[in-house]
Amino acid sequence: MIANSEAIADRLDALVQGIGRFMAWSNVVLIGVILLQVILRYGFDRPMASLEELMWHLNGLAFLLGASYALSRDSHIRVDVIHTGLSSRKQQWIEILGILLLLYPFLAVVFFHSLDWVAESYRWGESSPNPTGLPYRWMIKATIPLGFSLLFLAATARLLREIARLAGHRPEPPDALTRRLSGKS
Repeated sequence: MIANSEAIADRLDALVQGIGRFMAWSNVVLIGVILLQVILRYGFDRPMASLEELMWHLNGLAFLLGASYALSRDSHIRVDVIHTGLSSRKQQWIEILGILLLLYPFLAVVFFHSLDWVAESYRWGESSPNPTGLPYRWMIKATIPLGFSLLFLAATARLLREIARLAGHRPEPPDALTRRLSGKS
């Protein structure tokens, strides 16, 4: 059972991290769009509403689809005032209970409410209020349930790993800072 859960966690992390690495390139595109908008606005006095909106959309994509990558790599910011002073076993319990009692319910609420928002946007054919803005506003809104689904997968992989550690079937991993400093990140 535990070995099987490790394989499942590995597959979930591979999926989430693959999408995260791919989405990291959206930041390169975002930089290009920002540069183009600045050149058009200040160099030619021709700002484009569609480029402005595209910047927001690319930033939203990077954030929503990149958050799961950060969770799977344990590279998100956390306040470890209480956590670091506890034993490894207590830390594992806090992680497990935090995922089950805080993260999963939050993900469920946002996911299910965002589905209605996306469906409504699609049904109305919502687009930008700007005449030259981007159409199909539902597409960017659809990244909310997608991003939260990826967060659910990353949280599930983390939960499976923490349960395996608690059961003594998996060694303690180095923290994210130690991994980065050793070049194994």
